[in-house]
Amino acid sequence: MAKKNSSVVALELSRSYLKLVEFLPAENQISTVAIKPLDASRWDDDSYLADQIKQSVSKHVSEADADLVTAMSGENAVIRQVDVPNSEDNINDAIQWEMEQYLIHPLDEYLLDYQALGSNQDETARVYLVAAFRRSEVERFKRIMDQSGFTLAVMDLDVFAAQNVYEANYPEKLPLKTFLIKADSNVIKCIRTQNGRFIGFESTTVDAAFMTSGADAKADIVLGLVNQIRASLDRAHDGWGGIDQIVLCGDLALDNEFREILEANLPTEVLHLNAFKEITFALGPEKSAVFQPSAPQCAGAVGLALRRRGDS
Repeated sequence: MAKKNSSVVALELSRSYLKLVEFLPAENQISTVAIKPLDASRWDDDSYLADQIKQSVSKHVSEADADLVTAMSGENAVIRQVDVPNSEDNINDAIQWEMEQYLIHPLDEYLLDYQALGSNQDETARVYLVAAFRRSEVERFKRIMDQSGFTLAVMDLDVFAAQNVYEANYPEKLPLKTFLIKADSNVIKCIRTQNGRFIGFESTTVDAAFMTSGADAKADIVLGLVNQIRASLDRAHDGWGGIDQIVLCGDLALDNEFREILEANLPTEVLHLNAFKEITFALGPEKSAVFQPSAPQCAGAVGLALRRRGDS
């Protein structure tokens, strides 16, 4: 667990933005929010990313012994729900064997993490949510984060962080079949969740020209993205027997053109995820008012900030 008086610093990176949230667990309050534009062409430059992180942390973070929480990109992970028979004593071996069926490379090239979800419907097996990520990419990200000067306490996946912040701010909506769109500058994830369970997701890559193209070209890119989101929604609707609500967050939630075209092509009203709906700011409502417009964009970072050292 995080030290009682320590803050939690959440850092979420997309190719075009660094989003930082400092959270005070003891007070259940946010003390700082910062969004820093990044040079997308330098995403593979470890020194550049480390320097941007150090600058943001030095400028915005007040606690010298804060715990650091960050996330890998879910589109690069293999995520499965695995049933392990009740008669199986070795959970690790059973999960590893099952995941080997879906991994392209040898198992030792991946890091695995899993979380128990309870029993399956007929109670013959235990269900686990399992995520696998290439070890080399996790180690690269860890090296970059370590240069911030803080202790890396938790490394999550951004799709789980998005679900986490949704659940924290809309507990009354948890029973609903929810299609959660996390639309970031480089990739859009369409997440399915209900009753606190991560059901699955699909991802769509955003053309790099989106951020720099002219109006006509951008409109074409947006329409293409929206068509793919609508196709994902239709598949979720068919496989799930309906969708109760659609929720939007991420970088592109603040892009007027993207948002307007998306909403015009979806069958129901879209809820804009307010990452600060149930979380107060340490400096009062004035601070909240300053950051409120960025609430959908900060959703992933806030979801990370709500994590604790020792969380699965």
